[in-house]
Amino acid sequence: MKNLFLNHLTLFIIGIIVITGCNNPSRTKEEKGTTSSGQQAYVEVETFDAVKIKDQIVETIRQMPSEKEIATLLNEAGASYIFDLTVPPEQSENLMTRSEQSFGLGLYSFDLLYASVYNRGDMAAEISEVSQQLIDELGLRNELISSRDYLGRIKLNADNKDSLDYLVTQDLNHFHRQMSAGNQPDVYALSVIGSNVEALYILSQSTLLARNNAKMLAIMNQQNERVRLVFTLLELMSGDENIEPYYNEFKPVAAIFERNQKITEKELAEIASSMEAFRRNILN
Repeated sequence: MKNLFLNHLTLFIIGIIVITGCNNPSRTKEEKGTTSSGQQAYVEVETFDAVKIKDQIVETIRQMPSEKEIATLLNEAGASYIFDLTVPPEQSENLMTRSEQSFGLGLYSFDLLYASVYNRGDMAAEISEVSQQLIDELGLRNELISSRDYLGRIKLNADNKDSLDYLVTQDLNHFHRQMSAGNQPDVYALSVIGSNVEALYILSQSTLLARNNAKMLAIMNQQNERVRLVFTLLELMSGDENIEPYYNEFKPVAAIFERNQKITEKELAEIASSMEAFRRNILN
């Protein structure tokens, strides 16, 4: 009887250890100099692993309003296409780290949507080439092989509005299907953050520049859910020390939408300034 109890107790303890181990964050050894005896000293430090929160990332993105909605609403409101608000293709050369390239892929993704909605095939062709380069640099060639195919066809169909719109939409849908099923949720989260930051940046700047901006200000007042979900993604990713500053930088924008039932010219100016700074920190 005593042996049976000990066996059950042993199994129970092993079970606890296994469960606890599964819930622990990843750990790595970090060098901390040498001991007094001349031996190398190490400490274990926790490392962020986005794969462990992949389901939360994918679900948050699933709830996100389409970025294309902003470009379409701007066009319907009579806003002009403003080339100077988009990211210059050559700016991609400044994106050196994995997080910057992931953000950048998102920035260019919205610029591609923006160009297609306004039938700017010339810009869509340039942006698609940059997007292909970023896909390769991020090691996504195999996962997004069809995206590269769509991007190549966009360049060939830049003068055909219907084909351009179809190909850009299909490219975006394919990206979401592949990335939600893939094993790089960090790239997925940051690229979606980047595309929505670019959407909010272009919306806020276009609204500030417009003489009669009532319709565009109304569009900004529809962005509560988008802002909340972008902030949720940043919060999920803030365990990465490289992303935490962006999370803190977005807090004022989230707070503006949370505390104000209506976005006025005053709040618009604050949002525009914050989005410009966030975007600048990615690109410079």
